[in-house]
Amino acid sequence: MIFSSFYNKQLNRRAEVIKCDNGYHVRMYTGDVLEEVRDVSDHSIFYAEDCAENFVEGIFDIDTKKYM
Repeated sequence: MIFSSFYNKQLNRRAEVIKCDNGYHVRMYTGDVLEEVRDVSDHSIFYAEDCAENFVEGIFDIDTKKYM
């Protein structure tokens, strides 16, 4: 279930905070490409939303080398 969504048209980024059985995950997209699903189930909803907002605002980028 999507708990909240964040968008940034200028950077073409969006993020969704997903409520799961064990907590929250953050789905991070550039355009229509899913870049990462980050498990933040050890943290609060506030942490998950901060993570999503920071991604869409360009505070951090996905380390694509990590997933190759």
